[in-house]
Amino acid sequence: LAFSIDNVFAAVAFSDNILLITLGVFIGILAMRFIAQWFVRLMQKFPFLETAAFLVIAILGVKLTLSLYEHFYPDTTFAHFLSSHTMEIMVSTVTVLLFLVPVMTSYLFGFPKRAK
Repeated sequence: LAFSIDNVFAAVAFSDNILLITLGVFIGILAMRFIAQWFVRLMQKFPFLETAAFLVIAILGVKLTLSLYEHFYPDTTFAHFLSSHTMEIMVSTVTVLLFLVPVMTSYLFGFPKRAK
């Protein structure tokens, strides 16, 4: 339910239609409940995914911190690189690999160990 409040603020920023906002928040709450249960089962099966999740959060934190540089120095080459499509693809690829590589190596080679 706590995550729903930020959804309301985001929805109000895009639309004044109260019915649409209410429906969107309701769908968001339902989706969070079902997806959260699925993630709990997935993390019970693959406990090492918790570490991967922390690494992804760290990457997003670094990206957010670097966006300050981009905001204050928008005309620099580094700022252009940070806002480029290439950077977005790199961050997305690393994020996906942080989850997929351990799962694939767990299935193929038994490392890292997964729960029985």
